[in-house]
Amino acid sequence: MTPGERGAAVMSYSLAIVGALLLQSVSSQNEPTISTSEHAALPVEGDAYTLQCNLTSTFGLPQESYWMKNGEEIPETRSPNRNTEYKLKKPRGDDAGWYTCVYTFEMSPPANATIEIKSAPDIIGHKRSENKNEGQVAILYCKSVGYPQPAWTWRKFDNGVHREIDNTSGRFFINSRDNYTELNIVDLDIDLDPGEYHCNATNMLGSRDEMILLRVRSNLAPLWPLLGVLAEIIILVVIIVVYEKRKKPEDSQDDDGSPGPVKTISTNNHKDKNLRQRNTN
Repeated sequence: MTPGERGAAVMSYSLAIVGALLLQSVSSQNEPTISTSEHAALPVEGDAYTLQCNLTSTFGLPQESYWMKNGEEIPETRSPNRNTEYKLKKPRGDDAGWYTCVYTFEMSPPANATIEIKSAPDIIGHKRSENKNEGQVAILYCKSVGYPQPAWTWRKFDNGVHREIDNTSGRFFINSRDNYTELNIVDLDIDLDPGEYHCNATNMLGSRDEMILLRVRSNLAPLWPLLGVLAEIIILVVIIVVYEKRKKPEDSQDDDGSPGPVKTISTNNHKDKNLRQRNTN
């Protein structure tokens, strides 16, 4: 390659780079710009919180805007406004998550911006108590709301101390995912397993604990109602037998004393007859 050709090649390469940079600069200038409200943690329950997005610059006019939460569109939020709002009324733990405002255009791809709303966990679903027979399987569970997703732990209140559940006995299995946790206890022991179990949900903003009471009954428990009825029948039979035994001596005494009055009446009649005979004489 001659020096002239080499120079021409370098010049062409330089022009290509400059063109690409200029195109990227123009493209970035044409991209929509969206200003949003700050990421935040939910305020105290009862206060309202408003999310805001404002389309400050765009290459073309927007068709409409709408809101999404955790990747799903929120119903009845579509509007043609460049400045859009979504109001959280009396926000609670289940209102936390990722909120996205989306703008659509006729000749351009959609543009969006995301706002992260955090909240301490709140346990909204759990079994307050569980009744099982020895040898069966107990399933205890807890469900929470809040964001970020919590870390779960299980503890048992034993001899005045909360002890974290482990699987040294091979009978305890914990399955936790996102806002749900489950404790499975197999081959229940009537002496070791009954008591208070606590599920705990913790994230960077707080912690929440709930108690579940586990009762373990003997395998004979289903027979107790039958045994109670049988005991009542036995007691009733004993009462009837005792009553009959006490009644028989009284009946015998009544039978032995019945001829007495008849004999007395006969004797009195005989005396009256003799007295009338004497008066006649």
